[in-house]
Amino acid sequence: MIAAGAKGKGKAVGLAVENLPLANRIASRLHRWYSWVGLDDLRSYAYLGLALAERNYESDRGVPFAQFAWRKGMFLAIDEMRKDGVLTRRRTTPGPTFIALTPELLDPGAGDRQDEMERRDLCSSLLHKLRQQDRHLLTMYYADQLTFREIAKVFKISESAVCLRHKALLKKLRKLASARTKAG
Repeated sequence: MIAAGAKGKGKAVGLAVENLPLANRIASRLHRWYSWVGLDDLRSYAYLGLALAERNYESDRGVPFAQFAWRKGMFLAIDEMRKDGVLTRRRTTPGPTFIALTPELLDPGAGDRQDEMERRDLCSSLLHKLRQQDRHLLTMYYADQLTFREIAKVFKISESAVCLRHKALLKKLRKLASARTKAG
């Protein structure tokens, strides 16, 4: 049945309800990532994410609801967990030591000055291979200690987009560092 107030987008009433097993799969996936959060809580967030995905779904785009809702529902659930404070970034833990953006952020346990200089050179060369916007994101996260929510406001994108971009940047830096250490 088509919703009366669907504004011509072809939204069906109850798509989220029809796809409740999808919410259970989303909750199971989230439980792998966030094992400290109870599975019942994750199911609730997944149901909410599915309901929010239904609001954004447009059937005339040719994408099946289940395919659309899998990603959209999952990331909306993560956004809701952040809003509720279930997922927060601890400000007391330093970032990975291979991302030293300034000399002040170097690993304080580095005993040998030569190792310190090599790490600084490696980090500098790796960071210069990134776009300026990506370096800015890493600086805000590690040096300025901003949360994904705060960074999202600066870039005017969603928190989940910041999280995904951050994850991709770390993967890229690891790959670049691995290639450089194999070559050198």
